Amino acid sequence: MEFALQPRESITINLANFRQVKQLKKFGHLTYVSKSMKYAILYANKSQALKVCAEISKLSSVRRAEISPRASLKANFDEEQAAEFKRTSED
Repeated sequence: MEFALQPRESITINLANFRQVKQLKKFGHLTYVSKSMKYAILYANKSQALKVCAEISKLSSVRRAEISPRASLKANFDEEQAAEFKRTSED
């Protein structure tokens, strides 16, 4: 039996209150909860992310649930793109 990594998707959840935070664990892997900023980060399988996000947004203590765009953002920049930005004295 071989171990295979499941592709995961990050879901950011804005909370109205913290009554149902424990219930979020059944939707995926709850990694972070901020009580001061009232949000949580949850990871779910990529194939089920849209379904999970819709189910989470139906909960009464959730204001908004959205899939994080971090996976689609470009993280590596070429030298040509870096040359477009003006250098400052702080650099």
